[in-house]
Amino acid sequence: MITTKPREALAGVTPYLPGKPIGEVQRELGIRSVIKLASNENPLGPSPRALAAAQRSLERVNLYPEGASPLLRQRLGAVLRVGPERVIIGNGSDEIIRLVCMAFLSEGDHVVASQYAFIRFRQQAAMMGARVEEVPMRAWRHNLDAMADACTARTKVVFVASPNNPTGTWNTERELANFLDRVPRSTLVVLDEAYWHYAAERPLFHARAAYELIRLHSNLVVLRTFSKAYGLAGLRVGYGVGDPELVRWLDRIRMPFNVNLPAQHAAEAALGDTEFVNASVRLVDEQRPVLRRALEGMGLDCPDTATNFLFVDVRRDAKALFSNLLRQGVIVRPLGEYGLKTHLRFTVGAPAQNRRLVGALRHVLGDNGRRASGLGR
Repeated sequence: MITTKPREALAGVTPYLPGKPIGEVQRELGIRSVIKLASNENPLGPSPRALAAAQRSLERVNLYPEGASPLLRQRLGAVLRVGPERVIIGNGSDEIIRLVCMAFLSEGDHVVASQYAFIRFRQQAAMMGARVEEVPMRAWRHNLDAMADACTARTKVVFVASPNNPTGTWNTERELANFLDRVPRSTLVVLDEAYWHYAAERPLFHARAAYELIRLHSNLVVLRTFSKAYGLAGLRVGYGVGDPELVRWLDRIRMPFNVNLPAQHAAEAALGDTEFVNASVRLVDEQRPVLRRALEGMGLDCPDTATNFLFVDVRRDAKALFSNLLRQGVIVRPLGEYGLKTHLRFTVGAPAQNRRLVGALRHVLGDNGRRASGLGR
């Protein structure tokens, strides 16, 4: 037993629970064939251009990468039409959430987030001893008016995820603009857009306007990732875009060499692979409504989503259903850590994966499951 005491704030911090790995299920249950529809990964694999670039870079992994990912920052700046001094690269966008909390939060600081927002907001803020006020959602969407009301001159950071994980819901451009106008200028707004590729064509979604808003609001930082549509979850690359002064503060505490050499080169190449990104989004656009109809045919509730996953009320003990699906070789995501006891999250997979998920659900739900239709056998 250690005698050195950790910081008191850590007593209230729970570890993040990632989706259960395929290998772990195979070892635990002795099942050879397992599919994972738990972590919103890209079923098409990685961007081919990104994979080729990563492979070429392996010949130089005896050397440290450039610490601040300057070429990737320049490439992103050109694509997003912002200066590279506004861009910071992270070991996944999750690292940038952590950097924001480390840079701007102290013991007792006030933070605002939405109920059922991405759980890393609460976890990372709590790590710094901040007090997180969670504002109730309205119809599974962030209530931005109520979140603005919750902000005071003492609020240091407010987190918004649009589209949000795990609910899949999003906020409109007008809602976001009104929200930013109401939040105190001294409050940093962190807008997490990890799933923006899948929402970009949704009516009134704000993806095209987000970077214009950065120029109007120096207290706004927008986060995005290469883990989803680009298929690079295993390489861990994300980025933030905001005011140059804010980026400099985050850069001070960024770990040196935080993004490895293959990841930097893969991300640079992925930015030019629009054909792959379009195919990734098209697959989700085609499969999401088909899977949703099949689940609703079983009596399960699936709100509309602008992501590559479905937020599903299974109307029963979700933890038990999760365990039963594991025995069928299907990994999905339970949401008990959010306090959602009857909900699961299903990644939209390739057609064969979705058919297997539906078949497994039919099996474990019995008579209710046999009412499902739409995906065939």
